[in-house]
Amino acid sequence: MPSTVIAGVDVVSIPGLTIKEFHGGVSTKDSTLSAVHETITVEPGSGSSSTNNPWRCPEFTEYILMIRGEAHVEYGDGEKATIVVAAGSGIYLPKGCRVRVNYPGAAEHIAICLPAFSPDTEHPEGATPATLPNRIQGYLDLSPTLFASVDVVKAPTLTITEYFGNVASQDPTFSACISKVDEPCSEAWQRPTFAEWVLVLSGVLHLEHEGENGTETTVVPAGSGVFLAADERVKWVWPEACTYVPICVPAFTPDGCRREPEEGSAKD
Repeated sequence: MPSTVIAGVDVVSIPGLTIKEFHGGVSTKDSTLSAVHETITVEPGSGSSSTNNPWRCPEFTEYILMIRGEAHVEYGDGEKATIVVAAGSGIYLPKGCRVRVNYPGAAEHIAICLPAFSPDTEHPEGATPATLPNRIQGYLDLSPTLFASVDVVKAPTLTITEYFGNVASQDPTFSACISKVDEPCSEAWQRPTFAEWVLVLSGVLHLEHEGENGTETTVVPAGSGVFLAADERVKWVWPEACTYVPICVPAFTPDGCRREPEEGSAKD
């Protein structure tokens, strides 16, 4: 059955910046993967931490899905470069890549780290580091990669926009999407070959699954997350409009979803 539904935890909550962790070391005590919803409400020139972040060289890989606003990602040493990540784009930051991510204005995004984010493995630099740490020296040729999102499902009641995965980034190992349900609907029963971490940003998700007394329902409200192990037979039901983030390892594929035949499902 699905994991216990976990309410997201505000790991950062200061004027102008909120970071809510749905999966990770704080909310689920899981070091496999972390996923946060970050909202920046401050404007340029405010001097907030979101517009003056330090350089860092993490030991984890990071995926950023820009929902609103834009991020400026600087990388490298000496000859530095900047990538502008606009809403509707995603950026891949390989572990060991020396980067600095700032937000020039109001913004909203999802950040996913593999393995999970930890302050001990982020390695932010001081304001004026004299030299790069030795462990960074071998990674100076690494650079971020920008991807455009792709609508992989465009149905009357359901839109799934892939930022990373087999379609958007040609990566079979990992996928992450922003999914929007416009009105009540449901999906067919399925038993995926991939594990799935889910973040519900708005609305509510019902997951039907097999229990000791027949079909049971796990309710995942807005601001909560849930984990579905590979080979878990479930049926997704949305009783109202809903926005959620599905993260799959390995990446989602239609064949790997193993949907059962059913008329009237949301993706048809």
